[in-house]
Amino acid sequence: MTADTGILELGGADEALRELSRREFLNYAWLASLGAFTAQLAVITYQFAMPRLKPGDFGGPVNIGLIEALPAKDLAPANYPRAKFWWVMSAEGAKAIYKVCTHLGCIYAWKPDQNKFICPCHGSQFQREGEFIQGPAPRSLDQMVIRAYDAGGALVAETNDAGDPLEIPLGATVVVETGLRIKGQPKA
Repeated sequence: MTADTGILELGGADEALRELSRREFLNYAWLASLGAFTAQLAVITYQFAMPRLKPGDFGGPVNIGLIEALPAKDLAPANYPRAKFWWVMSAEGAKAIYKVCTHLGCIYAWKPDQNKFICPCHGSQFQREGEFIQGPAPRSLDQMVIRAYDAGGALVAETNDAGDPLEIPLGATVVVETGLRIKGQPKA
């Protein structure tokens, strides 16, 4: 208390003990909840943006393995459902054909009794190597890029831009790049 005014003055330590007003409390609570929301949004955005590809999944490289002997050329196409492609060996080489029809994006199937791919939805038909036969599809089937690596990890063969079958050297490890597609040739 001062002698001339008779008013009690609060010192520095006493000011820290004063109570928060309701308005100050609500402001702090609002800022804390806004900060928590922003932090959660940042974490969710980061998790959404990061790819979660497992080995062998569509969108990433799929290791077919080491080629120690040439497979038979007349074998039915091998299905890789998780990676969404058919592995086809022909006399000219190998192709990885994307499992989605070029018409409306349906999933087509291999019909061994007819020796061709047929889309069950609209009837588009494709040869064993993916070339268009008939139906409403605007082009042949799309392919994925195939890469072959030697024992040291050096690239020895890769699918060209035209999507020609790839001759795979013996002793090479084959990887299908499911994130890289080559569009099929338009129908004539």
